[in-house]
Amino acid sequence: MYRLDYTDLSLKQVEDILMGYKHPTAASAFCKCLAGKSLKIILDENPVAGPMLEYSFKSDSMLALKEDGGGEAQCAYGALSLGNMTLFSHLIPGSKKGYNVIINWKTSVVTVVEMWFIDYQGDKIDTSEHFYDYNTVLELKPFVNREVQRQYYYGYFEVPGEASPTQRDKLSLRLENTIVEWKEDRGKRRLATYTSTTFTTQVDLDTPDGGDVLTFPSDILQVSNSQYIYSFGEVEYSGRLSVEVLDLFSMEKIGVTFGIDEDDEIEHVLYKGCGSFKGRYATFYSFNDMGDVYSTSTTDRYDYTIKGTRPAYRPSIMTKQLTSEALTEASKRPLIFSEERAAERVMMSEHVLDDSDYCIGKTIVFSGDDNFTVEMRFDSLTMLEYRMDCEGDWYKEPYRAMELDEDLIVLGFYKTGSNPPENLMFALDFKNGCATCISSIMGSKYDLHDPVPYYHFGVMYTEGVTPLRMFRHGFTDELLGRAYTQTYSKSMSSIHIYNAPHSYSWTIINLAEPGTPACHAGGPVWSSPCEYIKLRDDVYVMNWVEQKWSGHMDTIFRNLRTARDCGFAYGVTYDATTIYMDKLGGLSRFAGSVDLSDVYSMKNYNPYS
Repeated sequence: MYRLDYTDLSLKQVEDILMGYKHPTAASAFCKCLAGKSLKIILDENPVAGPMLEYSFKSDSMLALKEDGGGEAQCAYGALSLGNMTLFSHLIPGSKKGYNVIINWKTSVVTVVEMWFIDYQGDKIDTSEHFYDYNTVLELKPFVNREVQRQYYYGYFEVPGEASPTQRDKLSLRLENTIVEWKEDRGKRRLATYTSTTFTTQVDLDTPDGGDVLTFPSDILQVSNSQYIYSFGEVEYSGRLSVEVLDLFSMEKIGVTFGIDEDDEIEHVLYKGCGSFKGRYATFYSFNDMGDVYSTSTTDRYDYTIKGTRPAYRPSIMTKQLTSEALTEASKRPLIFSEERAAERVMMSEHVLDDSDYCIGKTIVFSGDDNFTVEMRFDSLTMLEYRMDCEGDWYKEPYRAMELDEDLIVLGFYKTGSNPPENLMFALDFKNGCATCISSIMGSKYDLHDPVPYYHFGVMYTEGVTPLRMFRHGFTDELLGRAYTQTYSKSMSSIHIYNAPHSYSWTIINLAEPGTPACHAGGPVWSSPCEYIKLRDDVYVMNWVEQKWSGHMDTIFRNLRTARDCGFAYGVTYDATTIYMDKLGGLSRFAGSVDLSDVYSMKNYNPYS
């Protein structure tokens, strides 16, 4: 999914695809429990008024529907049941919409998820001309024709002679940061982490890019102590919508996916799944906050009284399209460790480590086992000279160095004049002579925004240091399944969750005032490919690139004992005009761990298959 190039469908193409629709399918047999029944569903007016739905189920595959007392529509449907819950799903012939209906037979409570394609031609956004910041993106009406929109309605079904129930399925934080491995009857194997009431992540373990953590706008409602309704929209990908009912007692789920697949064919499939509970990471909302309303951080940004409102990152339109000519021009105006960028930094890094004078007066040669060699002379606290391969001209550059652990120095600099732009970052261990260099060159085969990191493991030569002959830093899976919080500044804190060997996700912690709803609960989420390196016991590097977005790369060097991070941010500005490199740092806290060794065992998982 991460690298699939989905067709930019027009309104006419979506309509043509829908003309071929016949009925929902299922990997397992449909439930026949609705055949012969009738239901009158009354829906609330808050936050959006729902229609009155009158259903008459003619068989286990056909129903008749009246909306708000109107004419009768004959619809093909499919249904699945899980305990006291039944989910049925259908489209309305001749329209671009349908309904997913979740019935609680025990309480008569009903939650309805309307789903639809927009009925106008979406405006194609040309990122060679325009790009949008996060808040502006929120104001855009739906513009991607293939994306399925959704609206939740809450209500009940009438039972003759009984009073209307007052309870409703409701928002909840109780599932936050729970992680479950699901195996579905349609052949999918997924690792789901319910990171927020508005976003979640999944790893599709059986796809060619299985191992990438993917992020989706989501909804989570609590039905009972063990039952939840969960939906996610594949925004920025296929645009499909999935709605599921989960039961944490039986560790089973039922669900439906509706939308247009990778081959531009309609997909409307119901499925079942069984799960393996992996654990929960720490959460940071108030102990007495159940999260039954959205956080003020969310409602300040999103107007849920407008039908279809949902949070969504739009990475594809948040940066200006970059050409090779523009990249060359941007490389001529680099901002390196510049205060001019302070207002633009997402992670303002009030908690950076002090610049270290450890290397002043030293000459250091980094020698990679792959023959990648850099010689450096350190003139002052912030300026060095370097040359490649220990020969040729010396070049002078600003640098920053930080002492992450005793006699372990992290440093980095940008190669002025490089085209394509390149920077170098080092971990230098003066105790054993081991050293690692990450050289990052701007411009991947997928997108010119993306820095491409190259990892060079080797040793360092300098006066008083004798490098070890055999030992090297190296890639590691020791952080797999762990989570940490990072506090970069008073206005920026996040949770990093390492749920894949070569990928991870981050959740921006809402910084609402104490006493407000969902104070400090999880907020916006995104994910990126990431590599992990071990330098010493308790000392690591994680390096990620925000692919399919800005191409921003963060290289974080982490000491678990001191709970401090340091490192560098590198990339090109959103307007594609300037290369930047910044120093960053944060205060870290352990936020829990889960055992994912069986999920990614050689028996079950091959990231290169």
